[in-house]
Amino acid sequence: MMNMTLSSEKGVVTLEEKHLIAVLLFVAIRGECKKIEVYENVSSNPRIPEKLDRLEAMGLLVQKDIPGMRSISIELTPKGRAVADHLNAVDEIIKSN
Repeated sequence: MMNMTLSSEKGVVTLEEKHLIAVLLFVAIRGECKKIEVYENVSSNPRIPEKLDRLEAMGLLVQKDIPGMRSISIELTPKGRAVADHLNAVDEIIKSN
């Protein structure tokens, strides 16, 4: 049996955690955005910062302080863009007749 303790070992199974796919797809569609936009458009769940940290630890997005503002920008990495593209393709297959 596979040890499932580390996110990096889980691979795609990690994305089963609530809101991870939604956040990833939102940022893919929106492009670089502020953290507040994720709260306003995906979920106002108080655990969203943990979700963003998890996606960042997986190498799927980066969070950066916006100089001169009390705000954080979120942007997909190339790896995150590739995963989001594949998820969008799966979504289209599921929606097709």
